[in-house]
Amino acid sequence: AKINQYQGYKKLFRQVFGTDILTKEHVGKAIASFQRTLISGNSPFDRFDYGGDQTAISESAKRGKKLFFDKARCNLCHMGTNFSDEKFHNIGIGWDGNALDLGRYNVTKNVKDIGAFKTPTVREISRTAPYMHDGRFATLEQVIEHYNKGGVKNPFLDNQVIPLNLTQSEIKDLVEMLRSLEGEGWQNIKIPTDFPQ
Repeated sequence: AKINQYQGYKKLFRQVFGTDILTKEHVGKAIASFQRTLISGNSPFDRFDYGGDQTAISESAKRGKKLFFDKARCNLCHMGTNFSDEKFHNIGIGWDGNALDLGRYNVTKNVKDIGAFKTPTVREISRTAPYMHDGRFATLEQVIEHYNKGGVKNPFLDNQVIPLNLTQSEIKDLVEMLRSLEGEGWQNIKIPTDFPQ
C-alpha cells in the first residue's frame, strides 16, 4: 500500500509492530490506538446525569434523555459511560445502494456479521458529521429518521432495529440530548504539523 512508500512510517511501524511488512491491520491498530486517546468528558450531560446539576442541560435535552433510554431504544447499543456496547450490528446501512456493503463479515466470514458495523460512541457526535460508516447522513435528524423508520430491511437486520414512531418534537429532543454530550478533553489534541517521509 501507499504507506509502504514512506520510510519514516516504516520506521515507526517497525518500532511498534516489529516488522517491515506493513498491513492494513497494522494501520487499523495504529488508528484505533490514536482514537483511544481522544477523551471526552465533563459534558453538560455528565454534569446533569452524574453530577446532579439540574441546570446543566435544557428541558428538551432532559426529555431527549428519557427517549434515549426508553422509546427510542438508543441505549440498547449506545450504553455505558462511553455510550457504546463495542459490538457489531446490522442496522441496514449498506443494503440500499448499488453495491452491498458486507461490513464485519469481510473480517470474520461469519454469516451473522453480514452488514454489521461497530457501534460508535455518541459522545461528541454533534461535532462529527457526516454520519454512519459511509457518511450518508449530513444531520443527526437524518440519522434518527433512519432508526425511526426501522432501518433498511434486510435478512440480517439486527432484531433491535424496529420502527420507533417518534414525533418530530421527540426527534428534536433526542438531538438536544445528543448535543449535550459535547465535552472537554479532545480539545487538547494537537494537529501534527509534519508527517514522517
